[in-house]
Amino acid sequence: MMDNLDNASGSRYFFQGQYDALSAFSTVGSSDYHGATFSARQRLAGVTWDFNYTFSKSFDEASGLQSGGLFGSTFVLNAFKLRDQRTVSDFDLTHIVNFNGVWDIPIGKGRPFGNGMNKVLNAFIGGWQLSGIFRYDSGYPMLGYFDQTGWQTNWQIRSYNTLISPVSGGTNFGSASAACIAAQNSNPNVNQGCSLPNLFSNPNAAYSSFRTPHPGETGTRNPLRFPSSTNLDAGLAKSFNMPWKEGHSMTIRWDVFNVANHPVFNGQATTLIGYTGSAAPSNFGRYTQTRSNARVMQFAFRYDF
Repeated sequence: MMDNLDNASGSRYFFQGQYDALSAFSTVGSSDYHGATFSARQRLAGVTWDFNYTFSKSFDEASGLQSGGLFGSTFVLNAFKLRDQRTVSDFDLTHIVNFNGVWDIPIGKGRPFGNGMNKVLNAFIGGWQLSGIFRYDSGYPMLGYFDQTGWQTNWQIRSYNTLISPVSGGTNFGSASAACIAAQNSNPNVNQGCSLPNLFSNPNAAYSSFRTPHPGETGTRNPLRFPSSTNLDAGLAKSFNMPWKEGHSMTIRWDVFNVANHPVFNGQATTLIGYTGSAAPSNFGRYTQTRSNARVMQFAFRYDF
C-alpha cells in the first residue's frame, strides 16, 4: 500500500521500501527487573560497618538513551518483532557487593592501648581513624558486534552478529589473533598491540563463535560480559583539639581512591566484524578503555570552630 501510494503520487510520503522503520521514539518496549537485597549493619565501640548485597536481573528490548554510546544502539532493529532482541539490559549487574566501615584505631589517649602516653607521642601515633569503602560487581553486559557485510534486517542499523557457540570474556594479557601475530612478525619494529589486554584468551576461537545474521535476523544482543569490577577506597584521619579555645579543632585527612590501582577494562577496538571463516582481525577483542580511574590521593586540612 505504501509503495502504491508513493508510485501514484510520484512522491515519497513514507520511507524507502527497504527500510524496516524510520528512527522514532515510542513506548512500545517493555522491561522487567527482579532483585533481592541483603543488608547488615553493626555499631560497636570504636567500630561501625555496613554490608549490602544485591542479586538481580533486568531484561528489556533496548536500554534507553541513558546507556547508548552510538547512534542506533538504543533502537529496536526489527519493529515487527520487538522481542527478537529482548535479553539482559545493558546496565544489568547480577551481583553487587558494598562494604563500608569506620574504625577508631585503638591506640592513644582514651583508647585501649597507649592511654598513658605523653601528648607529643599521642599527637603522632594516637587517636587515628581508618575508614574504607569496598565495592564489587559481576560486570556489565557487552553490547555485541555488528555485522559489517550488510543490512540484513534494517537498512539504517546493522544487525548483531549471531552467537553460534558459547564464548566467555575476561581480562587476558598476551592473547592475540593470528592476524596480529603475523603483522608483528612481518614488521617487528612496529608495535602491533599484540600484548595489549584482550576480552578473549583465544580471539580466533571467539571470532568463529559468531556468524553473519540471516536476512530478517536481529542477531545476538549482549552475548557476553565485561570483567567483574572491584574497588577499594580508604581514608586515614585525626583530629586535634586546639589549646587556645574550647570547641576549636583541626582535622587532617589522607584519602586514597582505588587503593590497589586496579584497572577494570572495557570498550572494544572494533564493533563491526564480518564473518569470513578466516582468522580474526588483529584488533578483535582488544580493550580500548577502563571503567576505573588510576589511583588518586588527596590530603585535606579542616579547621572547626
